[in-house]
Amino acid sequence: MNFTLNASAKWLIQASLGVEDPNTLLDKFSQNRKVDDPTRSLLLTFYGILVVIGAVGNALVVLSVVRKPAMRTARNMFIVNLAVSDTLVCCVGTPLTLMELLTKHWPLPDWPGLCKACGAIQAISIFVSTISITAIALDRYQLIVYPTRQGLQTMGALITMFIIWVTAFALASPLYIFRSLKTHKVGFIGMDILSFCIEDWPIANGRAIYSFFSLIFQYVLPVLVVVVAHVQIHRRLRGRRRTTRKTPAILIAIAVTYVISWLPLNVFNLVADFSQDAILDEKTLTITYAVCHMFGMSSAVSNPLLYGWLNDNFRKEFEEILCCGRKKGQTTEKLRAKNKKMDTELTALAQIEHTVTANTKTSQCSQIF
Repeated sequence: MNFTLNASAKWLIQASLGVEDPNTLLDKFSQNRKVDDPTRSLLLTFYGILVVIGAVGNALVVLSVVRKPAMRTARNMFIVNLAVSDTLVCCVGTPLTLMELLTKHWPLPDWPGLCKACGAIQAISIFVSTISITAIALDRYQLIVYPTRQGLQTMGALITMFIIWVTAFALASPLYIFRSLKTHKVGFIGMDILSFCIEDWPIANGRAIYSFFSLIFQYVLPVLVVVVAHVQIHRRLRGRRRTTRKTPAILIAIAVTYVISWLPLNVFNLVADFSQDAILDEKTLTITYAVCHMFGMSSAVSNPLLYGWLNDNFRKEFEEILCCGRKKGQTTEKLRAKNKKMDTELTALAQIEHTVTANTKTSQCSQIF
């Protein structure tokens, strides 16, 4: 059978040089799958676990502050902001990244705005999360190292949160501006048109330059701020008698977790974007990126633990939320047991009263006769 290939089909074949089996290539595009079924299932499982745990943990943080007016402090607003951004990472950013990892071409409707928004949303959620962690570290530094200075009020916290989101939008804007939807008319049966959501940078090495600046603003600067702030906090607290051993461990855990979580993804992006040739084959590249990305997304899972559960007030709220159903059941059972005990006591009391009454009557009759 002879095929007449147009320019788009030739481009598709040229872009896929090195594939040993043409049928495998056609199957991947027709099924829109980049990896085999076992790898696909494994990635779906691990990403699903991260999404569920991260979404539940961050929802608990937000709910703890919403349900109790006493929890709506200026400092807790930063933690809520972090939880909201991490929820966005889990529920929107991570599924979109997984979609791009598993598919060969654009699976969503051919809307250019949707393609642009997908890239921007992923970046915005990550930038807000990392900048929020930086803001929390600076706020704790100011509170502990300079306790005599006036603390941050609610309005100041809201203004700071607004600045965080505006900064995140600005840092992510290149992914919206230079991301575009390219449509190719292939002409194969069942694959007449294929669409690809790609980054089309106007200058050479544009993506590499953006990755370098992202590394600076999303990783290097936040790491420096978090580490330096927590070192100064630890030094300040070291001489205080009321400081528990748990405090330094929490500070170390926050800094180490942030460094470990985001290091693999930033190194991978830097190496991949500055390399002229493909560093790995498609399957290995996909799996490697997925592992690095999951390390980064694990911060959305660990943040509710570090900033929520290890905080006594948040932990109390978590326990109330998670145990409310069980407590209601326990209360019902206790009430039933109490009523049963009361009925038993009333029965016994009635019997005693009957006996006493009978004895009294007998005694009275004896006296009369």
